[in-house]
Amino acid sequence: MKKSIRSLAAISLAAAGLLTVATLPASAAHKVKKITCYELTTTALKTKHVTTKACPKGWTKTKPSLQGTNLAGDIDNVVPGSQTLSINGSSFDAPLIGATTSGTTAYSAGGKVTFSAYPAAGSGTGRTSIVNGTVQIGFSDVPMTAAAGTLPAGATEANFDQIPYALGGAVIGYNLGDGFDNLQLTASEIAQIYDGKITQWSDPQIVTTNGGTGTAVGKALSNLGTNSEARDTIKVLYRNAGSGTTEAFTYYLSEAGNSGHAPNGGSPMEGAGGAWGATNILGVPNNAGMAQGIVNTLGSIGYVEYSYVLIPGNDAIQVAQLQDKNGQWLKPSLTNIAAAAAAAGTGLSTANFAITNLAGNNVWPLATYSWAIVPYAQTSETTCEAITKYLDWETHYGQNAIASSEGYVPLPQGVRNYARALLEKITVNGTVCVTQKS
Repeated sequence: MKKSIRSLAAISLAAAGLLTVATLPASAAHKVKKITCYELTTTALKTKHVTTKACPKGWTKTKPSLQGTNLAGDIDNVVPGSQTLSINGSSFDAPLIGATTSGTTAYSAGGKVTFSAYPAAGSGTGRTSIVNGTVQIGFSDVPMTAAAGTLPAGATEANFDQIPYALGGAVIGYNLGDGFDNLQLTASEIAQIYDGKITQWSDPQIVTTNGGTGTAVGKALSNLGTNSEARDTIKVLYRNAGSGTTEAFTYYLSEAGNSGHAPNGGSPMEGAGGAWGATNILGVPNNAGMAQGIVNTLGSIGYVEYSYVLIPGNDAIQVAQLQDKNGQWLKPSLTNIAAAAAAAGTGLSTANFAITNLAGNNVWPLATYSWAIVPYAQTSETTCEAITKYLDWETHYGQNAIASSEGYVPLPQGVRNYARALLEKITVNGTVCVTQKS
């Protein structure tokens, strides 16, 4: 009886036109409205029509912005006029800066933007030059802040925007010749070498760290002293000009090696004479000078940005294994340098920038970000767009296409987003430059 009532009701509704599903074609009952999904690749903005209610993984219904992709339509490649930008500062950044400002991989905005030569005079010069107005972008491995001791005299910190530019690591390089590759050195031993408390490679502490005289390398180290070899005397190399690499190195020795040297903008651990206690010591001007000093000096030790040991001609540089905070011995790699940034987590800022000696396994203990420094207020629309769009292109496309091949870790996505937000604060006459379509 109930079944008959339901059947009669359905017939009545159909007759009234209120029940239409039964009268639709079978294909219409299952038709799903097509939606457009987008996938942004390094070569093209792909579109795809799908007949589902959601986009496949890796695709989105929202059309992505092309800015920073280097694809057709990227406004980073459009500036209102020709401009040559003057640049100087961090030698830590020099390989990446060279690749993004000169040669076939350089940013050019269709040939309108060129760059001065990059002297790589050091982070201190990058900071003083931007404050003095002698460059349009200054580069420093340490942000320019009063708290870090890196603010030049008379400068107002609030006048400058500081954008994360590169992520890399420093290594401890040395030159002992064949049979001494991959030495293990503790942070304490490195600190004692720089303070003149360890002066010989055959020092019992170093021998013990490397397995004692029962191992081939430990025995070889001990024999340097037994045989009174000239290379047994450690020749200590340090940076004699304002250096962000020195700052990171000092942080490392302070935190991991209990060196007693407080990092404060690199001073007084750099400059004429320095303050290291070693007596057999030689000052070099920048990372390139440090690399060459190690290559040319048997028995030497120094600290140098990782990318420099990858440069042809620097293969004589031997690189020490260092311990992460958990005590595990590591050889440097982009993977464990990236792990340092991951261990630091979010919240990177000019007040929270150090990523040395962080907790975790396989975390390179001597890693650092580097920064591009630009005045917030610009006076020329052409200059402002050239500066901000170059830095946006570098912190997005340049990280994907260039950073790894130059020995740097591509900036994490959150740091790229942070860089974009900072660039949107740079203006000319109140107008944000980086978003202009010119």
